[in-house]
Amino acid sequence: MTNYTAYSDNFKDIQWSDFNFENIQIDTFPVLEDPYHYSNSFTFRDALLEAIEKHTGKPVFKLLFITPDYISIHKFYGIAYLEGKMVYAFKIEQTPLFEEWCDTILDEDPNEKTLTSSVYSFGQNSFSSQPISNLKHITFQEHTGAFINHFIPNQFIAEKLAKEKADFLAPFIQLEAGIDMKALVESFIGLISEKGLMLHPPTNNEAIYKTFEKEAGYPFPQLIKDYLSLHNGIDRCAIMGAEDMYNEWKQWKDIYDDWTQEELLDTYSTNEGKALLMYTTPYWIPFFDLENGNFLAFDFAPNTKGNPGQIIRFGADQEIGYIEADDLVSFFESLRSNESEIEDNEWFYIAK
Repeated sequence: MTNYTAYSDNFKDIQWSDFNFENIQIDTFPVLEDPYHYSNSFTFRDALLEAIEKHTGKPVFKLLFITPDYISIHKFYGIAYLEGKMVYAFKIEQTPLFEEWCDTILDEDPNEKTLTSSVYSFGQNSFSSQPISNLKHITFQEHTGAFINHFIPNQFIAEKLAKEKADFLAPFIQLEAGIDMKALVESFIGLISEKGLMLHPPTNNEAIYKTFEKEAGYPFPQLIKDYLSLHNGIDRCAIMGAEDMYNEWKQWKDIYDDWTQEELLDTYSTNEGKALLMYTTPYWIPFFDLENGNFLAFDFAPNTKGNPGQIIRFGADQEIGYIEADDLVSFFESLRSNESEIEDNEWFYIAK
């Protein structure tokens, strides 16, 4: 037996006896100065993560901390999901400082130990817990491999998750979206003139387009290239230039890459059936900054009732994408006629 177990498709079948739970001492806990401080839980988490990374020499994607029930589980156990798809199983030596921290974090009376075992899930930016009894048909000792597999981090199954997302989006992708350039020039330049905006002249964006294509896996849409041939952003305005569009798109793609398809899809919300019921996709390209993490975007993966290149609203305050306009020309026309739901004080002079 070794202390490290490689993750595989049949990991759920591995038994308790197949793991070598190494006994380790955690020496990264600071002195507990204020038992009631709000940050103690995060200090506890960070100390455990630091100790395991020092001990293994590998980054930890996720760490399970399992508390005793003093009936079947008599010790504190840990499961670390490490870089390289390795699982490290260990027991924690109950030093006085460790027990002091546990009594604080678990809110226990040292003289009255709880009879409920809990599993804490720690990541660099995450902290959650639940009673082990929540896992109705999986126990830590009788179904050890299945228990560990239940909490497997996304990094371990990244290829599978990426394929699920790609397969879901594939039927909706439509990169070819035409535009009436004459109508676009008239509506856009008319808006700039009527609102007294200062246009930044167009520039060569080929380097940005190439970077985008490398990151996205698809060419920068011609519709947006045509639109950006008219400008490179507007001074103190929500209308974005090529570089800002790419930077915001990249941040949202990072979110898309980190989340699972289940996390991205919201089947509880509704819209007009024109935009997908998703939090974000890499086929939504922001071009209009509504502030506070919210944007209007070109949509090149419309839902069954939508059209490629339609304008959608999405972002931090939206669960899904919502249709804003059927196309770019009609969007600018709605701003000119003040018929848009986006009033002037929400987009005009957005960066004073």
